[in-house]
Amino acid sequence: MDKVRVGILGFGTVGEGAYRMLMDNQAAIESKSGIGLEVVRIGVRDMDRERGAPRELFTRDLESIVRDPDIDIILELIGGLDPAESLIEAALSHGKHVVTANKELIAKQGHALMRRAASQGLDLHFEAAVGGGIPLIQPLKHQLAGNDVLKLMGIVNGTTNYILSKMTQEGRAFDEVLQEAQAAGYAEAEPSSDVDGFDAQYKLSILSSIAFGGEVRPEKIPTEGIRRIGARDIDFAKMLGYRIKLLAIAELLPEGILARVHPTMLPRQHPLANVHGVYNAVWVKGDFVGDVMLSGRGAGAFPTGSAVVGDIIDICRNIRIGGSASVQPPQEGLYVLSIDQLRTRYYMRLTVQDRPKVLGIIAGIFGEEEIGLRAMEMRELNDGLGEIVFLTHLCQEQNLQRAMARLAATEVVACVENWVRVEEESE
Repeated sequence: MDKVRVGILGFGTVGEGAYRMLMDNQAAIESKSGIGLEVVRIGVRDMDRERGAPRELFTRDLESIVRDPDIDIILELIGGLDPAESLIEAALSHGKHVVTANKELIAKQGHALMRRAASQGLDLHFEAAVGGGIPLIQPLKHQLAGNDVLKLMGIVNGTTNYILSKMTQEGRAFDEVLQEAQAAGYAEAEPSSDVDGFDAQYKLSILSSIAFGGEVRPEKIPTEGIRRIGARDIDFAKMLGYRIKLLAIAELLPEGILARVHPTMLPRQHPLANVHGVYNAVWVKGDFVGDVMLSGRGAGAFPTGSAVVGDIIDICRNIRIGGSASVQPPQEGLYVLSIDQLRTRYYMRLTVQDRPKVLGIIAGIFGEEEIGLRAMEMRELNDGLGEIVFLTHLCQEQNLQRAMARLAATEVVACVENWVRVEEESE
């Protein structure tokens, strides 16, 4: 074969970024892949918009692209499940390699699609589905594959990292910073997928399935967003030596895999605590390699387009040498633990009645639930109320939840205002 022909499905931010890179860096890309490359068709829903590619390349008939016998690689850059899933299935059934940036599809249906691609000797690559331009999937599949991954933690959503960074640096409220992020294009008009943690959930499903070699379904990952994080909690975190980040965490325990997405307090000196703005980063601990951190821009036309083009080059090399697919579907049957089995440290903030014996009653409940306290701050409020902040020692999640329910039911606690899990560098 003297030339590989590419069809693109979707020409939004990522599609246009990938196309621009393929055109601007064509000579270098062909030199690195060892074969010619040509974009021959682009499928879109709206033919009337002005786009950065020749008009004759465009069509509304996306099915014709995946059926075209002259096209070798399909780029699926539509997003979502429908019609992306059926188009990828059709592409594979017609013997085409596939590159996608579709995190939701790969998280929910990627295991089945990978098995199908592997059975047909085809490539299915999705580096751009997690972390934009940061190389994460390939290092886990190749360079780190000889390690047993013990734990990975990541800031994998730029929107929430931007919001929390602004709240921390400027002391501003969540709603105000969210509106600014929307105006700047960092957050969608309907931001639930980002701020409620589902975007990070999909990405953690993908990363942990590869890192631990077994299917980790997104619906099995407990997920909490950042809406409940307020300026008060961020101020206390600063005072206690922490920063709050939305983290995607997965770790290997003797009983199975424990995966979770939630706001987390990190010590200021932790590398992830110093990743700010729209940047993403993933920290990995391997049994032989030790600690590794990869960081960069997690979204945008050119960073994500760069990851797409990297996958295209990988496929072109396989096509040129007639090699088999590099897809390795995760195994089934990986046991995913309940978050009740988590042991970690916690921050808790209470509003209490400002009167004698309050602290003794609270300490008694903690003691009965086998929760040790390692730090405490108390402040007087108005109207006969006080505020108490606790940091706990390592304890079981289910014990902490029982303690909070009991505290909320006592007459001395006016409100359990908030609580946040804490990750220390040694854990």
